[in-house]
Amino acid sequence: MRPLVQHYIALSGEIAGYLETRIGVAPERMSRIINGVDSVRFHPGNDRSPLPDGFALPGTRVIGTAGRLENVKDQPNLARAFIRLAKMVPNARQHMRLVIIGEGSLRAGIESRLNEAGLRDLAWLPGAQDDIPRLLRSFDLFVLPSQAEGISNTILEAMACGLPVVATDVGGNAELVVENETGRLVPARDPEALALAIQEYVDNPERMRAHGTA
Repeated sequence: MRPLVQHYIALSGEIAGYLETRIGVAPERMSRIINGVDSVRFHPGNDRSPLPDGFALPGTRVIGTAGRLENVKDQPNLARAFIRLAKMVPNARQHMRLVIIGEGSLRAGIESRLNEAGLRDLAWLPGAQDDIPRLLRSFDLFVLPSQAEGISNTILEAMACGLPVVATDVGGNAELVVENETGRLVPARDPEALALAIQEYVDNPERMRAHGTA
């Protein structure tokens, strides 16, 4: 197929670098175009109604993620970070909630981990959902704990909904998240670093709002 391709579209700098260094594509034969977001569906707002009754009280910070529950997405790392965070934040039961949207092989393990930590009632795992835009608008902070990514559509959608983003520094995430301006980047597989980055927002609502609207 390669001889038939006249021009390449790279969705990220990482992909562009791969095409140039590994495939031998000349830079002038490439363009970088990042995926777009449907701004009619994904837009800022504050709507707690998708959450279970009584789950998020006034003043509660809702920390959320969305994606298939598989190893590459590493939601267990977020669960571990949330457990650490509950020990770091005073009155955590009044101030924090965790939402993990998606279905997959890791679900039972995540639920078991949260249950063992005595935090299952602070987390909502509704499985796969259709109305992702509305659910994103029920969050205060979006977290992407993946071990690998390309250009994450979910990060773009969360940002379109006015959310600050804490993401692992993998793949194209650093091209989307501007450090200390629209969010934070942390090493993958590091629940301590993830917990500390999330705490910066839980402890500072003004920072959360500023980075969400940047």
